[in-house]
Amino acid sequence: MADLTTRDIIISYRVTAAEAAHLDVAGKALSQPRQRADFCRAAALHAAKARVPEAPKAIRRPGRRKPTLDVELLAKILGQVTGVGGNVDKLIATVREGGGQPPPVLARLSMDVIQIRDAVRAALDGGDRHGDDQGQSDDR
Repeated sequence: MADLTTRDIIISYRVTAAEAAHLDVAGKALSQPRQRADFCRAAALHAAKARVPEAPKAIRRPGRRKPTLDVELLAKILGQVTGVGGNVDKLIATVREGGGQPPPVLARLSMDVIQIRDAVRAALDGGDRHGDDQGQSDDR
C-alpha cells in the first residue's frame, strides 16, 4: 500500500498575476488559511471528491548561501594554478619524450605550483595544510 503521507509527486502549472491574487485571497479567507499551492491542491482534491487533508505546517528551509567573495576568488585561483601545473607537467613530459632531461627549473616550478595549489586548497578547506611536509623542499 502506498504511503499516503509522503507527497513526492510534483504538479506545476502557470497562472496569471490576477489568478494568483485570487488564489491568495481565497486561501486566506478559509477558517484555516492555506498557502497558494496547498489551497490549489485542496481545491482539486475537493473537486475530485477526495478526502482533503489538513493544511501542512510551514517548513522554513534555510536559503542557499552564495560563497563569500574570498572563497569565490580562491576557487578561481585554484583553477588557474591547476591549469599552470598541467602546463608545466606537459612541458616536462615533452622534454622526456624527446629523450632529454627536463631542466631543474621546471622541476622546481612544478614543486612550487604544487605548494601553491595545496595552500589554496587548505585556505578553501579552512585549515592549514601548508605546515606539513607534502611537496615541500628546503633546498631551493
